[in-house]
Amino acid sequence: MIAKLKYDGHLISVSTIFDTPAHYHFTPVVEIRRGESTGVLNTILTHHISILQEKAIELGFKLGREWIDKQLLESQG
Repeated sequence: MIAKLKYDGHLISVSTIFDTPAHYHFTPVVEIRRGESTGVLNTILTHHISILQEKAIELGFKLGREWIDKQLLESQG
């Protein structure tokens, strides 16, 4: 499952992978693109885990939005 969110001119795509061999925890994998571009600007991997896939996806969107906000702030400075 890949969840997508448009945010401030970017597209955040979040998928999840199992963090343990027992397939018990999910961790998000985040890809960020500019607009509708197929090229990935950044991929975010984290050690944060969640028992619920939905929570891992929410975390992925949060990480993606934070990265975009930081990039936009740096480009203005």
